[in-house]
Amino acid sequence: MKIPCELQIPAIVFSLEAVFIIGLSLIFLVLVPR
Repeated sequence: MKIPCELQIPAIVFSLEAVFIIGLSLIFLVLVPR
């Protein structure tokens, strides 16, 4: 399945943002109970 060039960059940015937010929430969950 090919992604059009117009959608390729926003998809990459969106996945990077998703990973960033998940990483932040994981760090938050680890640090808060201590």
